[in-house]
Amino acid sequence: MFDVLKSPVEKNIGYAFKNKQFLIEAMTHKSFCVDSNQGIPDFERLEFLGDSILNFIIAEDLFKIYPQDNEGLLSKKRASLVNQNTLNQLALNCHLEDEIILGSGERKQNSHLKPRVLASCFEAIVGAVYLDSNYQVTQSFVMSHFKKLNFKLDQESGFETDYKTRLQEITQKYKMGTPTYEIVMTMGPPHQPSFLVALKLNNEEKTRAEGSSKKRAEQLAAEFYLTILKNEKKS
Repeated sequence: MFDVLKSPVEKNIGYAFKNKQFLIEAMTHKSFCVDSNQGIPDFERLEFLGDSILNFIIAEDLFKIYPQDNEGLLSKKRASLVNQNTLNQLALNCHLEDEIILGSGERKQNSHLKPRVLASCFEAIVGAVYLDSNYQVTQSFVMSHFKKLNFKLDQESGFETDYKTRLQEITQKYKMGTPTYEIVMTMGPPHQPSFLVALKLNNEEKTRAEGSSKKRAEQLAAEFYLTILKNEKKS
């Protein structure tokens, strides 16, 4: 386990914890809490709390920015901001993958690089900041990180969550071929499986994504590739 007093985590996230135990718990994956480490709390409870706080903070911000939007539009915009892709990027921006505490087996499997794990870790950090401070501090913390992503919140950006349909429309429009999706592997226990899906275009793999269902993984893979295409268009 890392020494939080010397760890760069606080510097990278821009927050110094008064109670360092909150930080340790937020950085501890459940795979670490086995055998001799049984009883050590993992980040799942903080993840639950952080998820709710994140959604509320972003919902409140969108509510103020878009006074004319109805519930449906606001929900779509929030979903486009608070999702695995975004939270994974926020975690990478903070270099959480370097410090997350994993079991040795998960580390060998590069679980510290999995988007779902990193997104969960960032949510746990938000929950930890809230418990260590208050709502106002947490709100400032969350908004400062989201603003670094330079989101363009307008109709041109699109807020539909059906990324597969959007990608297919683009590839058809520009005669790029038809996207296909293949399951690379199924992981986890039968009652809680996780699917790794590869998106291919003209038999060439473009992106991979992991999700709690095949459909979710396909949507994430399409979302990732849409982001790549958008960045390529800018450059």
